[in-house]
Amino acid sequence: MFKKLLASVGIGKANVDAILKSDSLQAGAPFEVEVVIKGGDVAQEIQGLSFAVMTKAKATVETKEHEREVQRSVVLQEWWQPLALTVEAGETLTKTFSLMLHPEIPASELAGVTIAKMWLQTGIDIKNGIDGSDKDPLTILPSATQRAVLDFISQSGYRLFKSDIEAGKVSAPGFTSHLPCYQEYEFKPDSFSLFGVREIEVTFVDNGQETGVLLEVDRAFKGDGYRSISIPNHCTTVADVKPYVERVLG
Repeated sequence: MFKKLLASVGIGKANVDAILKSDSLQAGAPFEVEVVIKGGDVAQEIQGLSFAVMTKAKATVETKEHEREVQRSVVLQEWWQPLALTVEAGETLTKTFSLMLHPEIPASELAGVTIAKMWLQTGIDIKNGIDGSDKDPLTILPSATQRAVLDFISQSGYRLFKSDIEAGKVSAPGFTSHLPCYQEYEFKPDSFSLFGVREIEVTFVDNGQETGVLLEVDRAFKGDGYRSISIPNHCTTVADVKPYVERVLG
């Protein structure tokens, strides 16, 4: 009776450790995660596992006096895997799951440089108990089409200044985002031009077949202008994406 009571309040509970099978992932692609469940001091019923890809997104908070920017943890994508099994005291169980990343998931790394914080949160649902959890950093790379667009802009006289993940959604002719936040790449020209471009902000919306590209171009004395294109995802090189991007940057 005492051991059952311990289990019900989560004392001596089982814990979970998630191990990613790949060092880096890509939006829109499958990935495998191995989950190791280690039993605690008593037998416990495991009802299932939850997985969530999470990030920190910049959001604007309005107060009576002013607006301020904050960083909030955001769930980008989540899965539930029912199990209905019992883990005995001291027992170790291993399960492997194949999951698919949403094509709009932001990148966390570009050219070996970390540009965003992303992680996989894994939770274990213990019947009548307290959930255990595990947190693992994720390395997510941009798709080949996105990387080609970014490389073309870099080769056209602009340098990547920073990348932010913003709370909210993006909409343009031909595409609309679905996740609760989006990634924005900010470029600045290598050399100053009085009447030229002062800044380019690039956002991608990938639906799996083609990538929507929204560009906000800030020109001296002209202000911001928005332009958008859709590029088929079979375009994976700078030469492939050049005719598309030139139309909106020219």
